[in-house]
Amino acid sequence: MASRLYYREKDDHVVLEQNGLDVMSYKSVNELVESHIKGLLAIEKQAGNEHTRLGCLYHPLSGSGRS
Repeated sequence: MASRLYYREKDDHVVLEQNGLDVMSYKSVNELVESHIKGLLAIEKQAGNEHTRLGCLYHPLSGSGRS
């Protein structure tokens, strides 16, 4: 299964391609990274590991004003 990421100039998107087919398209690199982090957090939560290092790094701190 061949995969690659590339920048598509015609619409300024970052594209994930697998086996020659576009799988996902992101408006920016930031959107790609955010999506990836959310996916990792969802996997951790499903496994019951909400307090792992990743979760501590990326979950908003309550009362800190950060989101």
